[in-house]
Amino acid sequence: MKNKRILVYALATASIAPLPLRAADWRPSVEIDGTWRSGSSSTSGGFFLPILLDSGNALFIDTQGAFIEGGVQRGSVGAGYRMRANDQWIVGVYGYYDYLNSAYDNAFHQLSFGVEALGPVFETRANIYLPLGSDHALEGMGRGEIAGGRLMFRQGMERARRGGDIEAGVRVPLTAAGDAIQLKVFGGSYFYGGDNLDDKLGAKLRAELSFAGLPGLPGGSTVTIGASGSYDNEDHFKAAAMARLRIPLGSTSATGSSSAVSDPFDPLMQRVERNRTVETHRGATGDLENAVIELTGQTAGNVAAISPASGDAAAINALIDAAGDNALILADGNIGLDQSLTLNNGQLLLGGGGVLSLRGADSGGEGWFANRGAVTTLTGYNPAEDVVTMASNSAISTLSITGGLAGVGSTGASNLLVDNVDISATSHDGIRLTGVDGAIIQNSRINDLTICESSTLCEFSVFDPNRAPYAAISAHGTNNLTIRDTAIDNVTYGLFAGSAIDESDWPPVITDAASNITLDNVTISRSRREGLLFVAADHVNLDTVTIDNSMQDRDMDLVVLQGTRDVVITDMVLKGGINGLMLVTSSSMPEGAVTTNVDVDGLTIDGTRNAGIFLNPVSGIAFKNVAITNAGTYGAFIYGSEWDFLGGPISDISFDNVTIDKAGTAGLYFMGPSLDLKGGVTVTGSPRDCKVDPSWDGSLGGSLTQGPGSVLTLNGGVLDQTNFGSRCGG
Repeated sequence: MKNKRILVYALATASIAPLPLRAADWRPSVEIDGTWRSGSSSTSGGFFLPILLDSGNALFIDTQGAFIEGGVQRGSVGAGYRMRANDQWIVGVYGYYDYLNSAYDNAFHQLSFGVEALGPVFETRANIYLPLGSDHALEGMGRGEIAGGRLMFRQGMERARRGGDIEAGVRVPLTAAGDAIQLKVFGGSYFYGGDNLDDKLGAKLRAELSFAGLPGLPGGSTVTIGASGSYDNEDHFKAAAMARLRIPLGSTSATGSSSAVSDPFDPLMQRVERNRTVETHRGATGDLENAVIELTGQTAGNVAAISPASGDAAAINALIDAAGDNALILADGNIGLDQSLTLNNGQLLLGGGGVLSLRGADSGGEGWFANRGAVTTLTGYNPAEDVVTMASNSAISTLSITGGLAGVGSTGASNLLVDNVDISATSHDGIRLTGVDGAIIQNSRINDLTICESSTLCEFSVFDPNRAPYAAISAHGTNNLTIRDTAIDNVTYGLFAGSAIDESDWPPVITDAASNITLDNVTISRSRREGLLFVAADHVNLDTVTIDNSMQDRDMDLVVLQGTRDVVITDMVLKGGINGLMLVTSSSMPEGAVTTNVDVDGLTIDGTRNAGIFLNPVSGIAFKNVAITNAGTYGAFIYGSEWDFLGGPISDISFDNVTIDKAGTAGLYFMGPSLDLKGGVTVTGSPRDCKVDPSWDGSLGGSLTQGPGSVLTLNGGVLDQTNFGSRCGG
């Protein structure tokens, strides 16, 4: 606040009448100007108080303040002394304090000193500028820099710059020296320096045309218009135009008598020409420090570059290995690989055009680093090897991968990151993770992989639960997996996430669990088989997932939870397929691998060939805000078992705001026993709201048994064991 009061004072003094001073004579003036520069404009006001001494020399006090476009304010307070060297020349010295509040709301201070020599035709001056105080950090302006073979970080700073300028000018003799019009032309140069940045060197030209004695203005007033141009190695060319009004407040002698109006072009009275703005620089000029890569959270290590000129895969792997753990590998252009490119622990492979967010390990400043290489594609020529093999804590970002066995593969590693990667044309999976603990796949696209049409070779079987081949993402025995902001298209399976199951003895056992799996904003289209297949998984979160197989004729169920528990589904959209959402428990699964505790809130299913929802020996399922339209046969197929070892009845199912419209045969279809169904279902546009068929002995093939507190309404009417046969049978 103190600095801003200085600025306000500098502006206000332009309109305050001065107090009498004990001196020979004083001739104050006020000045208002507007300047239009390349990229900005400003308005300023100032007060100039020269004090004429008996010797004919003068002291002066000068204040000025300005408001500059972009929220910048500045102010100056200075004083000086001018003396007559002879009858024609005046020599002056002066000093100023300058204040700047920058566009980033940072305060800067400086002292400046100058000398001048003013003659009737020629004039010259020189100024130096000395900043005071500290500089200011700017978030987001830091930059990564390769120094000593490592990726380092320079914090973004706004710095005041020390510097100086010199200028010489001449009055163009268009008229006599005493006339009311003067034209002056100036030329000069300037320089500014600062810590961790190159010197700024430039030249400038300006011209000013001044008019005195204009009608309607007080005597001694001048109006000046001017234009200027400058060029330097940093800002290049800049132009400016200016208009200025200078009005004297009068002249009073020491005895209080009036005197004649002073010469409007008297050198003793003219303004001081100097850069009144504190020169600042904004950029990455902090001291070098270790760089932390935000993408991985790791401190960056050595930097290695690979390109088509690096040789074959063996030569490239040698470069990568020599770079060591936590290295940044910069890829450039299209690289062909005859074997897998293998990353070491903590390494990050960044394709051309990729940008990394960084922060300083010491300062905490934020910034970025860009790989300036060409857009990168890794092509695997060996269909028996993955294109990229990842180690623990490694990451890949901003590249395309095509060919190979899988685009990305990893076994037994942890904390992997796949970011902004496009994978296509593999001979098997897109990404294959086996026994991985911790992986993130984000901002990526997996498309146009091998399509397997053979049910014998490729259809999932509960009798071979470790295998779902040709998946866009295969996560077998993998936990802590997150897939977000990713699109999958034209593949056999979308995602296979299954626990590793040892079937060498009975009962089978889980050796590596598929657990803690999250999908967030994932789209899958044109999957030949299941879009999502979870086998013996637990703690699954599916948020904003869309599967659309409506544009193809041959496909399987869209989402299958096989022996999978503790699932949350939010805002899911399913289109096409045989069954939309299938929840099933198989007797061949390991003990405890049952489908239960599934909460659905927000599910839209449209255009399935069979059922929208298929329940097959499961329990503990909650449906909320579900809309099923255009199911080929049934809105929901509820299929329980008479035998506990086969899963037993369907039980403990709740429906809250569930609607079924235009089901081909019936809204709800029952087969086998069902226990304790709750909530309400609305069926419209369908031949029947519920249906059950006879069994082999002529009795009903399904049943509904409601215990105390279990109430199911169907189109507003209660459905239970008392009216189940009459309403759904026949």
